[in-house]
Amino acid sequence: MSEKFDELKKKLDNVDKGQAKDLLQTINQEHDKGNLDKDEKDSLLDKAKQKFGNIDLGNFHL
Repeated sequence: MSEKFDELKKKLDNVDKGQAKDLLQTINQEHDKGNLDKDEKDSLLDKAKQKFGNIDLGNFHL
């Protein structure tokens, strides 16, 4: 796993529901930039879904 993945995983561990949307946008941006592969992105999004359940975060539906 990449350093960026590890960094974002730690942030996800410490983020609250109010900050989740911003972090999910960051995850998608880092994937778009090539800093995360698809498996890393999917792993982070799955972790967010486990943590926050089925919530609507604007463009992100977990």
